[in-house]
Amino acid sequence: MNLLTDRWIPSKPVTGNGVEQISLETLLCEPQLRSLSLPRDDMEMAACQLLICIVQLLWPPENREHSIQRIQKPLTREEFLAGLTGWEESFDLNHPDHPFMQVKGVVAKETTGMDKLMVGLTGSTSCAFMNEPGQGEALCGGCAAIALFNQAGNAPGFGGGFKSGLRGGAPITTLIQQRCLRSTIWANVLNAESLERNYPDWQKQRYQAFTWQKPIVSNEKIPAHSIGLSRGLFWQPAHIELSSPSSGGQCSACGSLVYKRYQSFLKAKFNYTIEGFWLHPHSPSVEQTKKGIAEKRHIGFTLSIPCWTQVGRLLISQQLEKNQEGRRPALVIEQARQLANGKPLYMSIGGYRNNQAAIVERRHEVMVFSQGWDRHHDVINEIINIGQGYRLALRKALYLFVEGMKDSEIIGSGIPVHDVTERRFYRESDICITRLLATINYEQPLKELEALHLYLSDLCKTLFETATHPYAHHLKLIQALAIARRVLFTQLSALKMQGEQADDPTQ
Repeated sequence: MNLLTDRWIPSKPVTGNGVEQISLETLLCEPQLRSLSLPRDDMEMAACQLLICIVQLLWPPENREHSIQRIQKPLTREEFLAGLTGWEESFDLNHPDHPFMQVKGVVAKETTGMDKLMVGLTGSTSCAFMNEPGQGEALCGGCAAIALFNQAGNAPGFGGGFKSGLRGGAPITTLIQQRCLRSTIWANVLNAESLERNYPDWQKQRYQAFTWQKPIVSNEKIPAHSIGLSRGLFWQPAHIELSSPSSGGQCSACGSLVYKRYQSFLKAKFNYTIEGFWLHPHSPSVEQTKKGIAEKRHIGFTLSIPCWTQVGRLLISQQLEKNQEGRRPALVIEQARQLANGKPLYMSIGGYRNNQAAIVERRHEVMVFSQGWDRHHDVINEIINIGQGYRLALRKALYLFVEGMKDSEIIGSGIPVHDVTERRFYRESDICITRLLATINYEQPLKELEALHLYLSDLCKTLFETATHPYAHHLKLIQALAIARRVLFTQLSALKMQGEQADDPTQ
């Protein structure tokens, strides 16, 4: 099964019904608007990312104007065939010598079921509630390729002795979302101008051997700068080999009827070391100083908090300073700013929250930023700072109250009140703040920012009273409750005054 020529992409019309597997040529060259059709949001994002990486290598646009043209118009068949030159055998799932994202001759004591290749399908928290039964029993070639790619680049390793990808164990992926799959792919393909700025040697390293053509050597020390774009985009940190496919039938993941299905694979442990930082175009990164040394890393989901809290990292660049971390959005987001042309941004955000090799949470959503997002990062920062300011005021007041409970020898049971209420604050404020980011007039934001102050102030008061009401009858807590309430109201007043006295952030 060759990803460049065979039909493997599960798709459906944007308007209408009917799921079918189509080829890359059909997707890129035909004008019909299509979307992916897979049973899980993470598989759809991984499939989209896989397609973006293929197109990035084979058909990189020349400049900004060329990128816009690619987004608007399909490739011609001549352009498509020209791009295949030199890559014909690189993406063959069943190649006799170097199968796609695999290593031939893996030695393992036993085979592993395909469910272990599908991230979070087994062994994760609440996995039974996130997935339909039997999804990993037998996969078609397309779903097997998607699973291989997703496990290699977006998920933690299989456990002890298995390495994670170049971005770490569970990186956040941010992509631009357009009206159909074809335009989405092109919106996330870096043009040659962007590539020159960020990968100066990309042309020289363009045909660098993939990890399945030149496998990583056990215990090898690899300088990050030696990893070219092709090898890095399709980095395979594990030694994996699919077992021979069985007879055909229905794919348990996408539901397609196929001639061959994959039911197991072999995996083997090995180790290596990456020296330095490899910048991935689909992930935001941060730079922090530790023991006087600046270190870069791609970020991931570490807490169960809304995505709006991370917008500063996902969307806004910031230089490394003494008291602040350096931040850089994904390169595709940086390029989107150049292509924005006054249009809103639809940012697809995905990833996993993990506890070592176990998946704790699956995160995939779309955030919208209204027209002007590319010019008014100060307003976006103001919205995030307002939200976090009120959250912190509420948490501090309730923390004081909890300390008063300890002093009065009244110990609450379960999760501390301030932690429970903080989660409620995030849950209640999420819709309001994400809606504001999607609808605000970035040119004249003051009225909407004032409304946000008012809403969050009232929310904090309500949540505070709800959290403390069960303890209000304790005589020993009267003083603690009064102090906590006074601290809350003082901080809310200060936040409101800051909002009233603040200059227009757009000026």
